[in-house]
Amino acid sequence: MKKRLIAMLLSLSMVGLLLAGCGGNNDKPAADPKPADPAPSAPADPAPAAPSAPAGDIDYKNFTINPSQIPQEKLDTTLYLAVSIRGLENPYIATINDGMHMFAEYLDSIGQKYEMQVLDSQGDSAKEVDNMRQFAAKANGNAIAYSDPNEDAIAYSLAEAMAESGGYLGTAWNKPADVGPTDLNPNWVIHTSPDNVIGGYNIAKALFDSMGGKGKIFVCQGLLGNTAANDRYAGLQQALKEYPDIEVAADDTANWNTDEALALVETWLTQTPDVGGVWCANDNMATGALQALDAAGLKGKVGVVGIDANTDIVEAVRDGYATATVSSNGYLQGGYTLAICYAAWAGLINVEDLPAEFREFATPALLIDSPEAAESYLTTPPSFDFSQIYWCKAD
Repeated sequence: MKKRLIAMLLSLSMVGLLLAGCGGNNDKPAADPKPADPAPSAPADPAPAAPSAPAGDIDYKNFTINPSQIPQEKLDTTLYLAVSIRGLENPYIATINDGMHMFAEYLDSIGQKYEMQVLDSQGDSAKEVDNMRQFAAKANGNAIAYSDPNEDAIAYSLAEAMAESGGYLGTAWNKPADVGPTDLNPNWVIHTSPDNVIGGYNIAKALFDSMGGKGKIFVCQGLLGNTAANDRYAGLQQALKEYPDIEVAADDTANWNTDEALALVETWLTQTPDVGGVWCANDNMATGALQALDAAGLKGKVGVVGIDANTDIVEAVRDGYATATVSSNGYLQGGYTLAICYAAWAGLINVEDLPAEFREFATPALLIDSPEAAESYLTTPPSFDFSQIYWCKAD
């Protein structure tokens, strides 16, 4: 593929300057994050040469950053970190930004100089790629970033935009099945995602069980063409095969959007008032479904499930108004992606030496399907040791 050949040539041309690796640590619970700093208008310090990565057999699963191995020249260089996202108004996406701030506390603890930025695409794929290109160029190679591609088709373009200036990127959720980090070494470091098929299956099973294994459901799909949406829907289909007495009365996309889900469910309720549950591919849409049910006097009588563990839905599970949600743990996704990319930038390990299962892997998710589980989630703040960078890898 021509695009991959170009990427390989680009990677080879930068091998003398760019080495990659693994790292990060933070033991503090999430705090209210300060607003992200804007991107610098002046050119960043030129990237110093990375030290040689450790050789020989490495236990990557238990790899731990040793700050004494980070050259002082690196610590004194301003490192620019960013999260590329679709709007902080989404509670789950806001936790990714929180994860960046949590990782920044780790950088403070080891004396790393840095600045932070949020790259907000507002769901515009072209803008997301352009944001990444401009951010990387200003950082002059001293850049690490997390990106949730708006659609799978732009994942390579985002990594390419970072690679043009020599920075390091980790993506999550969306990418084509035949493209991945090894197509753009060393700059596309990792790609991660919770197992969305399992997530979609688990919330469907929780919903169906709460309905006694029979009845009618509405289905609010996510953004069509989005990898996570497709996989969650596939999980729903698996569950439906196991519950032959569950009938899908209506099925459409609400594009991850609360208002669109509200409108759909309101319309469907006029056609099928005896619905027993609403399966939503994310919690934003579950919020809209609950609003529609509330207006119809059915809140708490009709089961609702979603994914993302948005606070309002977790509270609804606790209070008996929703059936289940899944925490994909945005804090972990944002923080650990940056930690691994930091290790690459610092030269603690070589990205190209990483085994395949440490370039693409699943991150842990948590099913919240009872009032007790919801209460625990709401009252127990997250705490991470970012020095153990692959703790984020699900077994």
